Amino acid sequence: MNTNYRRRKILIALALSSLMVLSGLSVFSMVSSANPTTLVAKTADSSSANGNNSTLYLSPGATPEFVDNFNPYNIWTEPSGIMGMIYEPLLQVNTYNGTVIPWLATGYSFSKSGLYLNMTLRQNVTFSNGQPFNSYDVVYTFNIEKKAVDDWGAVENISAPGLYKVSFKFYTPQTNYLFYIGCTAIMPTNQTWEQQTGSNGVPDPQSAVVTDPIGTGPYVLSSFSPQKVVLVKNPHYWQKGLPKIDKLVYVDYTSNSALSLALAEGKVQWASVFEPNVTSLFVQNNPKTNHYWYPAGQPVTMMVNDLMPFLNESYVRQALSLAINRTALCQIGEYGYERPANAADILQQQLSYLNKTNLNQANSLAQFNPSKALSMLEEHGFKLNSKKQLEYSNGTLVPTISLMSVAGYSDWDTDITIIAADLKAIGINVVTTTPTGSNLASDIADGDYQLAVDTVSGIGPNPWYDYSGLVGSVTPIGKTAYVNEERWNATGTDFMSAYTNYTLTGNLTLQDKYTNEMVNVMLNQMPIIPLVYSGDWYEYVNNTIGGWPNQNNSFWIPMPWYPHPSEVVVLHLYPLTSAKAVKVTSTVTYEYIGVAIVVVVIAAVAGVTLVNKRQKKRND
Repeated sequence: MNTNYRRRKILIALALSSLMVLSGLSVFSMVSSANPTTLVAKTADSSSANGNNSTLYLSPGATPEFVDNFNPYNIWTEPSGIMGMIYEPLLQVNTYNGTVIPWLATGYSFSKSGLYLNMTLRQNVTFSNGQPFNSYDVVYTFNIEKKAVDDWGAVENISAPGLYKVSFKFYTPQTNYLFYIGCTAIMPTNQTWEQQTGSNGVPDPQSAVVTDPIGTGPYVLSSFSPQKVVLVKNPHYWQKGLPKIDKLVYVDYTSNSALSLALAEGKVQWASVFEPNVTSLFVQNNPKTNHYWYPAGQPVTMMVNDLMPFLNESYVRQALSLAINRTALCQIGEYGYERPANAADILQQQLSYLNKTNLNQANSLAQFNPSKALSMLEEHGFKLNSKKQLEYSNGTLVPTISLMSVAGYSDWDTDITIIAADLKAIGINVVTTTPTGSNLASDIADGDYQLAVDTVSGIGPNPWYDYSGLVGSVTPIGKTAYVNEERWNATGTDFMSAYTNYTLTGNLTLQDKYTNEMVNVMLNQMPIIPLVYSGDWYEYVNNTIGGWPNQNNSFWIPMPWYPHPSEVVVLHLYPLTSAKAVKVTSTVTYEYIGVAIVVVVIAAVAGVTLVNKRQKKRND
């Protein structure tokens, strides 16, 4: 997928972060604060300690030339993922399954009223310039965002009751903000660039150019050019013995074809690139060292403009879903790399949240069944005429429908051709168009479309987040919508009641109940039509470096472009003692001392801010 389009979707989502209140629930292991090194990733190899230098060459995907600016307010700056190696969050969150690792924060608690979030911070942590990390840095970071960036509107005050204690006071109970607070990158106090003012004289840290970034992360900036950025070990890093990889080299490739060639030639060891035939183009060059794993990401959906005539009926949208051959989409359009999505529009990793009734319906509505689709339409008065065209009960033809996809996305362009043929089989004429990414995004936001292939679901540790981008007021056609671009009117359903109630409790049983109430409404209404699970493209070469996540050891999200998750991956990597290929196994474990299992309410706007971060990179 074109990177600029992906970034534009992300920036829109980030701008919405203060407007949405999202929540979730997870269980995680709390590490004893007595030993801040207990999260050190142990490996089966200690070659780094024996003096072997190691360098990892990586590319997060085809991108424009790099820009010398490491402003943490743009965590997705190119090369995407690099900011997570420099700046760290309070919590590391695996949005596939909700796993949480305490990071700069070691624990937290909410007051009984829900008005206060109190966090305990990790001690003996320093920034890359040697400055000690403490609660004043956290307060500073959030106050800058609250005042200068106009964020954190629900937070009344942030204070430091102790050197390693921080307290967030909310205007109203907001236990659902933990996830977003936990994922915020922390900066040291008194950064001169943060005082930079805009043309109106008001501090505008977002527009500042930062060429000497300072963070608590495992790496520091060594050199920069528009084609190559080099990071080296942070000598002050708090996880003793880590990282084991001495140097990270981010290399710029402006096209998928160039990056694919670099992978094949061994010039890159970690990448995220779509290849039509990854086995022949990459793996077969050296099957012992060249590997890929494409875990299921966001559902790719057929956006439906629910204000449009004909499409504004839920049974019509259900019929369209039944008429689409998702297996053909996966095998033909997606080269067999992706899997059919369920009709509930939630991540594949989160299907366990569904009760049996909802799971069966989610699977049923995603099955290819054109006969059932036509029967459903006929039950509501539609019929096929002698020319196999769908008519209303009065004999009027159902008008031709437009289906859009982004120009140049070869798989999606193939998908819409298959969909058009599938809908033709039940009498619906579809014309396909392929505008540019920016035009498609604009048309969807303004409601100037009927059907369009896109990824719009939120992403977070449970299904609640998946629906975060689908709710909101209905924006009239012609006006720009920032959420609910399908313009679904949930009035008259129980969806918003369940959606809101979910955020007000930490009770697992109640949250499961509200989740399934939301899913039930979503299946019956089907405001958008899930098609396939997008592939989270990830390739790696283990000829000199081991410890990679793979389908047999899926310890974390594997893509290099994901800022904070990519840090967790790098801290698992280690140089091999020889250049010989080794079988990648589960060699990494986490050592926990004084472990206490606690239930944690994870929450926030992060479901919105993560929208479309897993957008795919495709052919040029």
